[in-house]
Amino acid sequence: MEGIFSILRENVKGLQIQTKRIQLISQNIANAERLPDENGKVYRRQILIPVNNETEATFEETMHLQLQKSSAGHLVGRPSRELQLGNTGKLPYEVKEIEREKLIYDPTNPRANENGYVRMPDINTVEEMVDLVEASRQYEANITVMQAAKELVKNLLKL
Repeated sequence: MEGIFSILRENVKGLQIQTKRIQLISQNIANAERLPDENGKVYRRQILIPVNNETEATFEETMHLQLQKSSAGHLVGRPSRELQLGNTGKLPYEVKEIEREKLIYDPTNPRANENGYVRMPDINTVEEMVDLVEASRQYEANITVMQAAKELVKNLLKL
């Protein structure tokens, strides 16, 4: 049963990651045409990037976990890192702001500089929409895996 619960834990992480990506993409689209604030600060595109931390399993440890799951007696003496990785509560991703902006010529804008250019966020809405579709599909894929795991548990309980 622990294998099923690890699948569900990983799916919950996947759902959380895709939800966060969808939120960030929505914010980027909403702020694509936003003017700088009173202090001249321009909205920066936000993306979700993986964090390299020490809790990541190495290839050897990943293979060990897969072999260990096949039979409890195959490899003994090495602690399982599965529970440590699954219960951290913190996603292995962080939000990063991309420090790019573009200049738009609009001399009538009150926020324009002395040359008539307004600093704007460098956000391509088409690219953001493609990312949104991708994140939505990955979210749907996680839901499908979760439903399959749920059906598997139901079938196991019938036995």
